[in-house]
Amino acid sequence: MTGDDEEAEFVADSVAEKMYTVCHQCGGIGEVPIPVIAVLGGVGRTATANRTCHVCDTNGRLTGMVPPI
Repeated sequence: MTGDDEEAEFVADSVAEKMYTVCHQCGGIGEVPIPVIAVLGGVGRTATANRTCHVCDTNGRLTGMVPPI
């Protein structure tokens, strides 16, 4: 291997470690909205409650390149 080949391999490994995919479930927020029934001002309405994303564990991203399933 020449010096250029070693450098190219090092750069490729460094980029692969930093690559990530935005979570498909939460869109990178780390929380998923859940519609719930609530009484607001004496009127029944739909409100939004958030729960933690079980796909990314509140990180908002997935390691590597992950296609949506």
